Amino acid sequence: MEAIVPWRFGTVQSKLESDTEHDWINTSQNFQQKSNPYFFTAPPILSILMSATLRASLIVGVATCTVYILTQAPGLFYTDVGELAAACKTWGVAHPTGYPLFTLIGHVWTFLPWLSAVEGLNLLVAMYTAAAAALMVPVVRRIVLLSLPSISERTALLGAVFTAALFSVGSTVWSQSTAVEVYSLNLLLFVGLLHFLLLLHSNKERIIVNTVLAGIMFGFMLANHVSSVFLLPGVIWMWWGATDGTVVRKKALPWLMVPMIVGPSLYALLPLRSAQLPPINWGMVHRGFAEFIYHVKGTQFGVWMFSDASAVRENLALFITIISQDFLWVGWIVIVMGAAFVFAQKRSIGYALLAMSLGNLGISLGYAIPDIESYFLPTIVVFTIFFGAGISWLTSRLRPFTQYSIALLPIVAFMLHFKNMDYSEHFAVDAYTRWAFINAGPNAIIITRQWDYMCSAAWYLQTVEHYRPDAAIIDKELLRRTWYAPYLAQMYPDVMKGAQPAVDSYMPWLRSFEYDNDVFMSQKRNTVEIQRRFVDVLKAIIEANPTRPVYITPEIFSEERGFTVGYKALPVGPLLRLTKDATLLPKTQLDYLEYVTSSLNGRTSRLDSALTQTVLSALYNDAMFTLEQRKDTAGYWRIRQYAISLDPKSRVVRMMSGNF
Repeated sequence: MEAIVPWRFGTVQSKLESDTEHDWINTSQNFQQKSNPYFFTAPPILSILMSATLRASLIVGVATCTVYILTQAPGLFYTDVGELAAACKTWGVAHPTGYPLFTLIGHVWTFLPWLSAVEGLNLLVAMYTAAAAALMVPVVRRIVLLSLPSISERTALLGAVFTAALFSVGSTVWSQSTAVEVYSLNLLLFVGLLHFLLLLHSNKERIIVNTVLAGIMFGFMLANHVSSVFLLPGVIWMWWGATDGTVVRKKALPWLMVPMIVGPSLYALLPLRSAQLPPINWGMVHRGFAEFIYHVKGTQFGVWMFSDASAVRENLALFITIISQDFLWVGWIVIVMGAAFVFAQKRSIGYALLAMSLGNLGISLGYAIPDIESYFLPTIVVFTIFFGAGISWLTSRLRPFTQYSIALLPIVAFMLHFKNMDYSEHFAVDAYTRWAFINAGPNAIIITRQWDYMCSAAWYLQTVEHYRPDAAIIDKELLRRTWYAPYLAQMYPDVMKGAQPAVDSYMPWLRSFEYDNDVFMSQKRNTVEIQRRFVDVLKAIIEANPTRPVYITPEIFSEERGFTVGYKALPVGPLLRLTKDATLLPKTQLDYLEYVTSSLNGRTSRLDSALTQTVLSALYNDAMFTLEQRKDTAGYWRIRQYAISLDPKSRVVRMMSGNF
């Protein structure tokens, strides 16, 4: 490592801390007292404004944020967006692991005068993601100067800027700005953590300050996503390699560990807030300490962790595909080159980054969930750092003017990913949910398992926008969790009152299942009995509310036939109306369908394709019912036209065409 020249009036610090290439914490002029190596003074504002690295970071951040805002979803989006937005707005308890930091910041953010809470929160995650991209500039620049000591500062900064730009338009990073999700904040915190850890390797004069800031970053990561704990060995390794000398380590270690506790302490807010019964109260964690730990650990999702031997292979193949596409395939060579430079010059940093990557992949590759891409973000950051070192070395081999040719990399990546990442006209989730609501009668009960594109969005519409508060939305799969029946009783006391005896009979079995899933499911009698009681609860809800119209989504009819015995299932919009009235002929309302079909047309992502097939199936059922039961030929053709506009080549359209 280059010797660090002590700060003096009129002196210039080493290359890493020069006045023109300074980053966000250190400045080009400062006074250091020899007696206190941990002394820190506020940086002069003029020096910050003149910092070339800061200027470059701001350019990357502003440009990236602009792209994100122009291409993100205009409101509600798939999966957890509605629930997280509602949890932020109402300061509720979100799904495991609770995400207290994300929801707390989001709650404060919603006090600003946004057109809607979800739009404001979408902007917030775009800013998180853009800030992470901006912060990648000093991170990559620093790793380049540490691992390539002969490279010029200009070349290092140039390589860092275009590496950060390429990072920002990678599909996985870009997708964090699409709509409300917790991974955008975690991404920013992780890049910030690396920033302060790398500062320790180049500036021995502010060990305590940078150690504290690194500890705070990691503690906040734990408060945002507990899976971050698997990065801890790499974090300690990188910090250890920067703090030379036993005395220094003993003095500085508490300053690393204590701030790490500050972030996780925010989890104490969950039971306190849960006890106040907010409208979003996943887990009802105030019920007891065991329930609180169950929620924070994400135990209910543990069934997907290393449960499928093929998941590791599939996730690994997906990860390789993501890296290949985001780094334009040839990037693998650059990544390997950069890693070699880092290990050759700064072995402790190389091993620390490798440990972080292995810790991240260790938890991610065995997790058998469909939307696993976001879990790879820490490793994507590490690979980006290696890529930055490699591309900077290649850039140094070019003539000064031709060095700017590496700008083609982020430009090409942007062009390749833009079509799939542009969700600026994507209204499908909001419109689909509203389509379901307008086809449900007053005081309806809707039983569904369509979390990804209806139930989560409905939570937001009902609790934040107060749209259709008369309807009771029941997620069939959540009813398999001990917290959900009490939550339904909190939200819909009139609906659940008559079903309480069936719930009381079901809950002891459900608690046994939740306490030890593997042991419980190993006995066939248990699986049969708990399913019977589960169906009894669904039956009881329907029978206890004879004056309320009951609707289900089609997949419920095929999965849980037991509680629909004796009822006709009549298609109406995306729902099926359960009734014993043989004369009932509900009419499908087509409002909002135009937004659904125009948003989904031509889109091929997993959730877009799934929703497209769901809508096409519903349109077919509606069209045939309209034609055969209602004898409404004109209505049939109107519904058929929506199917054609959604996917003219679909099997559903061909089947509908065959009726004439």
